[in-house]
Amino acid sequence: MAELVSIAEFDNVNDAYVIKSRLEAEGIRCYLSNENLNSIFGASISFAQVKLQVNFNDSFKAMDILYEEEGPEESD
Repeated sequence: MAELVSIAEFDNVNDAYVIKSRLEAEGIRCYLSNENLNSIFGASISFAQVKLQVNFNDSFKAMDILYEEEGPEESD
């Protein structure tokens, strides 16, 4: 079985679903950890943060996509 690694944490389960969808569109299988805890308790409890996990072999590609989404900071 492949090793899963957490590549991001979210206070809001909806934010996690947006990024999960983006990665899946690129062919990267994703899993959410603590999504039910977050729905029940919200982000008020630190262990209820939603963790986005991917296969270790896909983690570098996934991180590239996440940073690509952020884009360069704009300067005034």
